Amino acid sequence: MTRSGIVLAGIAVLDIVHIIDHWPAEEKLAFIDRTEHAAGGPPHNAGAGLLKLGAPFPVTFLATAGGDAYGEAMLASARSYGLDTSRVSIVPGVVTSHTHVMSCADTGRRTFFAQLGVNNHMTVEHLLPPADSNAKLYYLGSPGVARGLDESDGWRTLLRAARERGMKTCLELCPVPADVLRKFVPPCLPLCDVFVVNDYEAGSITGIEVARGSQLDWSAAEAACRKLLDMGVCELAGVHHPDGAVAVRRNGEVVKRPSVRVEQREIAGSVGAGDAFYAGVLFGIHEDWPLEKCLDLGNAAAATSLRSPTTSASIRPWTECLAFAQQRGLRSFSG
Repeated sequence: MTRSGIVLAGIAVLDIVHIIDHWPAEEKLAFIDRTEHAAGGPPHNAGAGLLKLGAPFPVTFLATAGGDAYGEAMLASARSYGLDTSRVSIVPGVVTSHTHVMSCADTGRRTFFAQLGVNNHMTVEHLLPPADSNAKLYYLGSPGVARGLDESDGWRTLLRAARERGMKTCLELCPVPADVLRKFVPPCLPLCDVFVVNDYEAGSITGIEVARGSQLDWSAAEAACRKLLDMGVCELAGVHHPDGAVAVRRNGEVVKRPSVRVEQREIAGSVGAGDAFYAGVLFGIHEDWPLEKCLDLGNAAAATSLRSPTTSASIRPWTECLAFAQQRGLRSFSG
């Protein structure tokens, strides 16, 4: 049986993105230039990214929402990207999870203030792969921000269920405190086929400092990937950073690819860039591309996502992403 499609499951939120002129000190003032609303959370962002890239396979979105105005706005935003929200479970009487994202215009960096809401009430049953699914990949996110699943071993249960149904499993994270990552993520790794994280997450889980200052340490990133494989990741471990990405397969293949050149003045916001990167990698993995091309599309998708303050609005079809990367060129590479 030939499998096709990706099931994306886990936390979904309404991102309320404020573009601020700078990050203020405590009790000081910063100005909000504008505010945009968009659905967010790893499954939504990666799913929307896959559709923006032009995925020629089914994309299934599993999540929860409250029966409130936040939920209505989140689902409307998800549908605007083409996502089918019919499998999103509505939990009445609970506020939809939402995040105030402060995106600094002067640096492109962002800070998150989250109301976990309905995600704390999410159960395994909400996120199980559909019984009739023939999907090739099951993507799940994110441990540490959904109390019910965190406290019940739900993440491992879901990864195990997906593998029992013949799917390859992929895990995504959110930027929660390092001690939370160290508590909830390592037990999941032996049930995870593909694990791609940013430099902060990689360092928190492995104890290996992947970035020194603002620069990626390419050798350390490779060492972190190898450590993640030693910790149980089954097939592929990857680390991404604004400078580029490193991935290591269990068969010994190592690929290092620099990121696309993007001028600071072109960056409207970096929220969702990591999810855009993962979407590009998932696209390539699903299509059985060489690992180098998977990372190149991930970097290109992330670069195009930077042109919008929201997570996925500016991502282009995959051929255009790769053409954009070729036109702009790649960063200098010393890996």
